[in-house]
Amino acid sequence: MFLNSYANIADAVRDTGPWESFTVYPDGSRQFEDIISVNGIKTADGFPFGSAFCSFLLQRRFGNNRIFFEEGFLTPLHRHNFIELGYVAEGQLKQHIAGRDYMFNQGEMFLINKDVPHREYLYRKNMAVLFLNISNTFFDKSMNHLDLVGRESGDFIRHFIIAKNREYCFVRFVPKGGKAPSRISGLFEEIRAELRKPETGGSHIVIGLVERLLSLLPSEYILSVELNSRKAAGEQFFEQLRCYLEDHHPDVTMRDLITTFGHNRDYFNRIVKWHTGMTYSAFLRSIRLDKAALLLKTTGLPVEEVALRVGYEDPGYFYKIFRKRFNRNPGDMRNSESPGPELQKDRFTPY
Repeated sequence: MFLNSYANIADAVRDTGPWESFTVYPDGSRQFEDIISVNGIKTADGFPFGSAFCSFLLQRRFGNNRIFFEEGFLTPLHRHNFIELGYVAEGQLKQHIAGRDYMFNQGEMFLINKDVPHREYLYRKNMAVLFLNISNTFFDKSMNHLDLVGRESGDFIRHFIIAKNREYCFVRFVPKGGKAPSRISGLFEEIRAELRKPETGGSHIVIGLVERLLSLLPSEYILSVELNSRKAAGEQFFEQLRCYLEDHHPDVTMRDLITTFGHNRDYFNRIVKWHTGMTYSAFLRSIRLDKAALLLKTTGLPVEEVALRVGYEDPGYFYKIFRKRFNRNPGDMRNSESPGPELQKDRFTPY
């Protein structure tokens, strides 16, 4: 999160590497084509610079950076297409979220929702924060990552992540007893270590560690929710519609939408056109093809099976629309997405 902010700061030392794995748009929104990413920042008393790192699961990229800043510097406003789970390991973190300032204390965690505008304050005092960035793909049924039925964390996952409730800005987690359990910082460090030096089977280990971390939240923390009441009704509904389509893209029908949301066919077309410039059919096709591209990059499934999983029974048609969207065949995309080398060695040690 921080690393792209510093691309806009003239006196920042910017290393080429993992920050290029984020796509940054003019409106401040950011995306990354991965399942999990971890980044963090550490500042120290009296020093006008901090050190930061960022690492990615599938792309196997890792890098460190040194950031120079003035006291009380406020990073550029930005938003994400992923869930951001932050942990204040040391000191305090002041954030500006959806127009208001909030302070998070040592041991606290926070879950910032998708598409919520926010920025961070940087001060010359001891502070260390870790951020776990989780794509919606992590929770896709087709990826088979989570099996939380019957667990204590089930309600939390369903309400705040899988259901993607668009009415909240962020969730604050205050540790029960006033002190964060040591397991939390330990899990963050294990995830970071696996991403830092990926080995065979490392992706499965990271996914398991993230599941374990999420499962601890409802049992180890007291949570409070900050609602986002300023969001326009149309935008809020479009986000709900988009999330529904992402979750049901293989077999969703217009009748399903009418039954679920209670609007007519024309309304769905108008709301999608207004927010994306695409027709409803084109928008659904775009979601399906994005899911297919990710499955090709992250699994060894045959192309025909990938086509079926995203809702296309005719392989010929799937090949045709895939080539039109990505200007390459499905198999070519898989062959071109081999994991890259680790990009940056330890120039600075954030922790």
